[in-house]
Amino acid sequence: MSDTAQIGNDPYHHGDLANACVRAALSLLNDHGLSGVTLREVARCINASRSAPYRHFADKRDLLAACAQNGFARLAQLAEHLLADATAPDVDTVRTLLHGYARFGAANPHLYRLMFASDFEVDEYPALTAEAERAFYVLQGAIRAGQQAGTLAVDDRDGLVLTLWSSVHGLVSLHNELPTCSVLDTRALEANLDRVLDILLPALQPAPVPA
Repeated sequence: MSDTAQIGNDPYHHGDLANACVRAALSLLNDHGLSGVTLREVARCINASRSAPYRHFADKRDLLAACAQNGFARLAQLAEHLLADATAPDVDTVRTLLHGYARFGAANPHLYRLMFASDFEVDEYPALTAEAERAFYVLQGAIRAGQQAGTLAVDDRDGLVLTLWSSVHGLVSLHNELPTCSVLDTRALEANLDRVLDILLPALQPAPVPA
């Protein structure tokens, strides 16, 4: 069930207008895609005047940037949660983390497309850039922690992080852009991801300790 009809209960008149607008825009994005998000429709969803969203967002582009920032923040929070108990990340930890990334992208296809296929400039939206980097650095940090603990072995950490991230992103994008393809349902996405990771993750496995 969509949350769009329920947004009107948000206390935008108590100083929460910006967040209410973002929540409404995210709901519209989820239900109708990018074309369904307009500042006028956002105002209607939160029972505000048509001009209300313009107090915080100059135009639709500004609002979409805030939505993308929200998406990266949620992705980073998910990744940090998955790593919360991993004091010494190993190959299974990295696999779990990458499956979390993939599930997020599959569950939020319109938002995911906005996050990665947008033309937001780095200097234009620094908060968005910071959240995007935070999501990326969770994976990098996990591999670094595993290296330090001796549970992961990598010669080119940054290169491997880039390879892993690119592989997951590509697979999720295929899943989202070809929804009618029978081999790309959610279960196939996870199975195909494991096939990819079975090729890539052995590079992280430490050499066995000699007996």
